[in-house]
Amino acid sequence: MTKRSAVSGKPIEHRVPTPGTVRQLYGTAFACAKPGCRAGLYTVNAATGQHVLNSHVAHIHARSEGGPRWDPAMSEADNRDVGNLLLLCFPHAWEIDQVPDEYPAEMLRSWKRDQLADFERAHRSWQISDEEAREAVTPFDLGAVIEKISAVVPFNPRMRSRIETWQLAIRRGHAMRVSRLTPLVPAERRPAVLAWMAARQEPLVEVPVGQVRVLVGRLGAGKSEHALRWWGQAVQAAANDPDTEIPLFLPARHITASLELAIANELGGDPSGRCHVVIDDLDSVPLREAARLLAEARQLVHTWPRVSVLATARPGIPVPDEEKILVEPWPAQRGAELAKLALGDDIPWHLWNTEMAALLTSPLTALGLAARVQAGRDVKVSRARLLADLATMVIDSQSDEVADGTWQDLARLAVRILGQSQPVTGASFGSLPLVRRLTATGLVVGDHTELTFALPVFEQYFGSEALRMGLADLDTIAAASSFPRWRYALAFAVSTAIDQDQERLFAGLATVNPAAAFWILDEIADASADRTHDGPSDEAIAALISRRDPTGAVTAEPDLAIRAGQWLRGAEQALLIGLGPLAESLARHRDGRLVQWGTWLQNGYLTLARSRDQLPPPDVVKLPEMFPSLGRWHRVEGVRFPTSDLGRWLRAQAALQEQLQNVIRRRTLPVPRTSWLARERLYLLADFVYNYSAARRRRTIDLAELRDIVTEWMERVNRSVRSTWQGTGRSVDSDDIRWLAAQLDMEDGDTLLPLWPEGDQPGTGRWRWQTYSPELTLTLATDIVRQALIGYRQLVETSFPAFGDALGLYSMLPVGVEGLVRRPVNNENAYTIDMIVSLDPDRDAQRSDVPSVDLRLVPDDGPAFWTFSQERRSAARTTFGQSPLQNVDLPLGNTCPATSLAYRWLVQDLAGVGWLNDHHGLLD
Repeated sequence: MTKRSAVSGKPIEHRVPTPGTVRQLYGTAFACAKPGCRAGLYTVNAATGQHVLNSHVAHIHARSEGGPRWDPAMSEADNRDVGNLLLLCFPHAWEIDQVPDEYPAEMLRSWKRDQLADFERAHRSWQISDEEAREAVTPFDLGAVIEKISAVVPFNPRMRSRIETWQLAIRRGHAMRVSRLTPLVPAERRPAVLAWMAARQEPLVEVPVGQVRVLVGRLGAGKSEHALRWWGQAVQAAANDPDTEIPLFLPARHITASLELAIANELGGDPSGRCHVVIDDLDSVPLREAARLLAEARQLVHTWPRVSVLATARPGIPVPDEEKILVEPWPAQRGAELAKLALGDDIPWHLWNTEMAALLTSPLTALGLAARVQAGRDVKVSRARLLADLATMVIDSQSDEVADGTWQDLARLAVRILGQSQPVTGASFGSLPLVRRLTATGLVVGDHTELTFALPVFEQYFGSEALRMGLADLDTIAAASSFPRWRYALAFAVSTAIDQDQERLFAGLATVNPAAAFWILDEIADASADRTHDGPSDEAIAALISRRDPTGAVTAEPDLAIRAGQWLRGAEQALLIGLGPLAESLARHRDGRLVQWGTWLQNGYLTLARSRDQLPPPDVVKLPEMFPSLGRWHRVEGVRFPTSDLGRWLRAQAALQEQLQNVIRRRTLPVPRTSWLARERLYLLADFVYNYSAARRRRTIDLAELRDIVTEWMERVNRSVRSTWQGTGRSVDSDDIRWLAAQLDMEDGDTLLPLWPEGDQPGTGRWRWQTYSPELTLTLATDIVRQALIGYRQLVETSFPAFGDALGLYSMLPVGVEGLVRRPVNNENAYTIDMIVSLDPDRDAQRSDVPSVDLRLVPDDGPAFWTFSQERRSAARTTFGQSPLQNVDLPLGNTCPATSLAYRWLVQDLAGVGWLNDHHGLLD
């Protein structure tokens, strides 16, 4: 068959090269012709400057826009002749493609002459006969030459034409949508659903050029669909704009090296024009890896300002407010339209209820609801239960029953996927028949490189099945490092377990990771269920405990008031075990044990009294009356007995969070007695006691006089149930005085001096900082930051050892600090001095080393602050959200400035792991 030019339609005459030409072509196969470069990989036509490996399609595309650069004195066949082949490395071949006018044909031919001369000098000993040369390429065909060269040239996406790349992107987008719909929507209804999705008119996500945005929403909220629509719009725009790269859709799990390298591999080089990049499903990789990808994305858009990055993530991954785009719930009517298309009919009116309307507010739950109606199942279910049942509904819709072995293999696959950040290949997971069985279920999608579940909800569901089967260990998957990836699997396991198994599972979760228990409560428990005014009957309380008691030990107690107290105490004690040393700061203990409780039950309301110092046994005793007087009891409270399934855990959560907030507000978390934070608290309390009745405050404290006053106050403490002393803006109680008395036993010398000096300027300004010279300001700022970092570490190691690296700043330690202290110029309007600090991991130091702090003083009317922040803006955020770049007030003149800053960092970290909700009032 005669080959014809796709441009002119004329027959192409292939010339048989001479043996010398064969030597020129094959003998220089790996030598770049560009002067100074010797790495030849890509073949370029010396007349046209086009890649030979891509010349056919490239010529068509270029000719439609005005034509490639031909030599007008030569025919098309001559232009394509083998004599014009020039071997170049990829960077130089790409450079010539981009700016062909700067590389005229004569220049390229001169390179070829020099290349041949170099070849002759370097390969004089190499000989090939004329017969061997003729056999190598007779009859000569350019396609055969290309094929031979392609066999030794690594594939690069730039080898595809632009139209091929564009068409491939269109097919991939369609395939992603179809793969998500396949398990949930029957084949005959899929086109209608796809058309409905394409026709939606809601506003697209906006990502400014050169910036990063992150779509944040719950599992099934439609994050990937939003990202796919933004990406699809960019694909359409790229069709008519040669300066726009074909956009990229990258699953986070596929980015195994750096983000920049992944993009270069997909494009075949660096982005040369406008480029849209999606990083989908940051939750599929560990939190530390997700934070790294976001940090690299911020660096990328600064390096390549025409790149925009859109990522998707569930709540929990730290995202600055300026980058976060919350996925809003759908109107129920829109979800009803989608469910109707998937179901083929309206949802029957008698099924409508409040719970159903809530399930129609996201695409996944709307489709799951349609599948549930189709299967004839009850639709009055929680969101977590609906998502957990999706996999079983897909299986039930198939005619062939899935064997138990396949179900177990699906659970094993979920463990592999959730347990590693790299893709799981079919070959690494099992035999080809096994992989085929998994993909035949419709739950698993397989290609040449990876096995994945069709929907993230399926991998989470089978993760929960793995836990039930014993293929996954609760202590491992609920740990702080792995819980973020397993959280929905654990939520599904808890929500689908029967009553007693649910209690057993949640109790184990609370002792392993209380923060994980709090997250699951927020996800699956109905906090409003126990907020009714009327209390439950005794029969309802007894029935609940009997139904959910995992061991039967509580149910065996004959007195219902004691039984109710034991039921609530069990939940609180499990969470306290998980908290470790912090437990004694949040609940009354003696000798390391939780004190005895007293209870009284009447009309569904429980009086709960915590003993002052009485220890079990028994754990709970019955109170003689509903409201006992204080004396034996440290604290008495009344609560409506919770009868919702997880109500006792919600009550324990609220009680412990309230106590944690109180302890943090008072800054009384334990630290080593030699800590600088302890020294600050010592002087604060000593100053209060010493000057309590003084007419004028004295900064130097006489220790002998102070001890006498403390001895008097201790007599009052020992005589009373609880004593308090009120002062200007401050109060202390019996626990403070006990702590002060113990701390004074460590003090030597005659006096106690302030830790932080007064100002060294006799100023008459309005603000306290004006009394400090610039030199003293810088010295104090450096010391405060250093002591705050040490104090923060001591707070974590003393009170939160089980949390450890789950806390953001702690996971960064050791760090070195650089920063600026901005001293105001307008002295009358600035009431404080502010600092900007950069916390950078110090890999050469030990965590316990004194941190290096390097601060500089700058005026506030210069650009130094802005420049400093811009240079460090793209620094990686830590696991749970502590930002390395921070603006901090410098509280000159405060008694406890290092304590305030250390607690500020701690509060931000505790909020990141879910142990503090309304924490903003605790940062002062």
